Amino acid sequence: MNKQSISILFLFWFLINLISTCPNYPEPIKIDQNNPTLQKAYNEVDEIIKKGMKDNGIKSFIASIVYRDEIVWSKTYGNVNPLDENSPPLTIDNAIRIASITKTFTDLMMFQLRDKGTIDSLDDEVSKYFPEFSIGNLYNTKKSPTFRELSSHQSGLPREVPCDFDDLANWDICSEEVIIERLSKMFLIMPSYQTTHYSNLGIALLGRTLAKAANTEYEKYIKEKILFPLGMMNSSFYYDDVKDYLAQGLIILPNGSYAISPVEELGWGNPMGNLYSTARDMCNYMMFWLNENSEILDSTTLNEAMSPISLVNDGDTVYGTPFEMFYDQANNIWVKSKAGQLSGYRTQMALIRPLKIGMLFSSLLAFETPDVFTKAASEILIPVYEQLLYEAGSQPQSLIPDAKLKPIQTTEKAPKELPDETFVGTYTNSEGSIFIVDNSTGVLIANFGDDNLFNVSRFSDQYPEILRIKVSNPEDYPCWYVVDGSNYELVYFTIASTPYGGIECNSVTAMGQTMTLSSKDPQYIKKNNIVFEKRNKLISKFLQ
Repeated sequence: MNKQSISILFLFWFLINLISTCPNYPEPIKIDQNNPTLQKAYNEVDEIIKKGMKDNGIKSFIASIVYRDEIVWSKTYGNVNPLDENSPPLTIDNAIRIASITKTFTDLMMFQLRDKGTIDSLDDEVSKYFPEFSIGNLYNTKKSPTFRELSSHQSGLPREVPCDFDDLANWDICSEEVIIERLSKMFLIMPSYQTTHYSNLGIALLGRTLAKAANTEYEKYIKEKILFPLGMMNSSFYYDDVKDYLAQGLIILPNGSYAISPVEELGWGNPMGNLYSTARDMCNYMMFWLNENSEILDSTTLNEAMSPISLVNDGDTVYGTPFEMFYDQANNIWVKSKAGQLSGYRTQMALIRPLKIGMLFSSLLAFETPDVFTKAASEILIPVYEQLLYEAGSQPQSLIPDAKLKPIQTTEKAPKELPDETFVGTYTNSEGSIFIVDNSTGVLIANFGDDNLFNVSRFSDQYPEILRIKVSNPEDYPCWYVVDGSNYELVYFTIASTPYGGIECNSVTAMGQTMTLSSKDPQYIKKNNIVFEKRNKLISKFLQ
């Protein structure tokens, strides 16, 4: 191979690693919301919205942004009745139709009931709880749709409830019995998990099946177990509850003129998109997803609910349960989103969870768009927030002992904390395993005998001899290394008394390997030019 070929291969390797390095985000801490840079960013978001309104003929719009646990920016445009200039100006307390964002509430109900044991598993077939439901299946599988499949649009069900949209609100025409009877004569359009196929029917069926499992009404459950506990007191599934403060949506007639959109409710299909809410209420909802609330959902389940299920062939879009996620290539961060559209309304909720930023944008006119200006807004807000967080003293999240990873402390008196110096040293075994702990920089840093460094943090006050290691600079590595190696592992030190009444660590177990203390000097191997024959083999094993 000539030098030119080697240079090209090296450049290719460098570019691949440059592109695929794993991002590291600043820890969201309190920042000055009056900072001129941040105010300028909000003004730019304002201009994006006003331009989008002009370009799309939108007369009224509501926008809110949350950060951590507060509303940091909101603005309303136009009037409650966009066709009446004497109508009151919009506020974030006017109700809107959030349409398919309702699906996130239905899926949240599913996770709650699974955690409570009301349903046994997300992989239970819904017919176990709703035996009247059936649909034809001509594919080479005996499975029928499960909760997980319904919630993530992987079930193969048709897109819509088999009832004319204009009749959905009429329980005499579109009763559950009628819908179930019609479904029994229809067929799955594809096997489950073949591809993502968005299904309003699937989420409606999910909500109604969950209600049967919980022996309650779907709407009653959402109100009592989700809306009220989150302080969403002005949200409802019923028009009569919100009509006095509902913002009027518009439609465009064939002649180009505007008219107030009729309100068509969804009846049996409520779980798929009939919730009315206000921007203020939805800010409470976004703050729940960004900050957690164990009374609503266990933190590990919340992580599960925001995880991906199915990749889309565009290369950067993912469907979850039920969030629709896209990767912001400009800022190297995932945005978890859900949009909804009904006659007169187009609304979107977008969550940037690593930075605890949430956006709720709602147009009082349905229009064709992949997003409701949230993507352009996020491209402005993300770099500004990251800059200001670092300026405010925030550390990269990789450097912070993650509070979410800390075990709950018991009421028992904790053992005395061990000083950092206790752990320092070079640990080895006859198999070539190496683990080095150094504190020459003032903080504990570990490595496995190579140049890949790990920050070291305490695991639990009750177990001072156990430490956690985290990759020091994940942004310097491809993500496969960060998720597929030693990151977040626990290391277990054996503590012994010294002849002089002190204590020391005489061995450590890391990555399943037990090593004894060879020297208290972290530079022991380098200073003595010691070579371990199996060392490279061991290190490569850790990285596989």
